[in-house]
Amino acid sequence: MKQLFSFMAAFCCLCVTSVYAQVKYDAFTVKVSGSGSPIIFIPGATCGGDEWNETIAHLGGKYQCHVLTIAGYAGTAPMTDGPYLQKVKDELKRYIADNKLQHVVLVGHSIGGFLSLWLASETSAGIDRVLVVDAMPFFAAANNPNAADTFSKAQAEAAFKRYSETSSQQLRSSQLMTAKFMCLDSARWNQIVDWGMRSDKKTMAYTMTEMMSKDLRKQIANIRVPVLVLAAFAEQPQYPQFNRQLVTDMYEEQYRSCTACKVHVSAGKTKHFIMYDDPQWMYQEMDSFIAGK
Repeated sequence: MKQLFSFMAAFCCLCVTSVYAQVKYDAFTVKVSGSGSPIIFIPGATCGGDEWNETIAHLGGKYQCHVLTIAGYAGTAPMTDGPYLQKVKDELKRYIADNKLQHVVLVGHSIGGFLSLWLASETSAGIDRVLVVDAMPFFAAANNPNAADTFSKAQAEAAFKRYSETSSQQLRSSQLMTAKFMCLDSARWNQIVDWGMRSDKKTMAYTMTEMMSKDLRKQIANIRVPVLVLAAFAEQPQYPQFNRQLVTDMYEEQYRSCTACKVHVSAGKTKHFIMYDDPQWMYQEMDSFIAGK
């Protein structure tokens, strides 16, 4: 009887996995694990879904986790054409509908957080709440208050040309500098660099250009589900003017139009990859938010 139960449990798990593998999506691949209420995880730019491995392990199988990797990132096959981010957003909406997912929690890091905001600002169908990990509705305005909401194919092609003309050694050095700038945990740098090195250069150029040129600050006023934004802050003694209050003000200004959004800023020991630099803080915030507290 015990063996029969084990077989049936394994069979059921196989069936669940196969259901979600039947439909082909051009914009992303999905890995499904666990059971319970659905959580959709979207990684940051160039990163694979493995970015969320420790987070999934922390949840201990208590939720049905749908982990995306955007097509063209981390060695996956790229999309056939663009607009890239709009296609991810539209196909994610279709994925939720196709699989009849209800009470979904969207968890997005960086560009994944941007996509989560974009989708939630257009529809709340199937979506229960959104957790944004260090992302803004208009990244470009964080550094340039005069940044415009205009996508230029010429800009994207110029970025693609720069990537294409960069040697592998130069690109790796650049990716390593970026990893060090965005993550305090040195044990993670090689993995972040590897994801970037295996990413499709055209996908990298277009997705980043599309995100930097799209302003969602007014559109997020349409969001009707709770949104928690986790903002990264790392103390830098050499730059005392860059303090926690400055980060708080910057994020709250970006999210000012969204009455459903709350911003929580880290205590000062995490950069962009919060799940690596301060996982316990992120887990505590995430667990409480998912539980509706």
